[in-house]
Amino acid sequence: MAAVTRVHGLSVTAGNVYSHGAKGFLITVQVAGNTDVDLRAEDDAVDEAVELIIKEINPLMYAVKDDASGEISIITDRDTSPEDLQARIRALGTTVGPNNVDVTGTDVIEATFLTVTG
Repeated sequence: MAAVTRVHGLSVTAGNVYSHGAKGFLITVQVAGNTDVDLRAEDDAVDEAVELIIKEINPLMYAVKDDASGEISIITDRDTSPEDLQARIRALGTTVGPNNVDVTGTDVIEATFLTVTG
């Protein structure tokens, strides 16, 4: 039987994100004037802004940052684009949830690095 010598690897380079079956995104929820929305007051009741955003985008996994940054990190299927997510969240409008949160300035970028803590 002939032996085959492997000469090429997976082309994995430190410092890069590889998305074979999923993609990661950073959502920064902002009002029209690009001021971050503090999501800590929007995650403790039914149909508040965080829940409505998550229902709209239906991620595989997500985490809401526990500060005033308005950041939500998500993992989705690989066919999702930041442009699509941003448009869908912004389309929720200026009166999202019972507290009437404006999400029309929200920005979405594709992840360039992932950090997992325990």
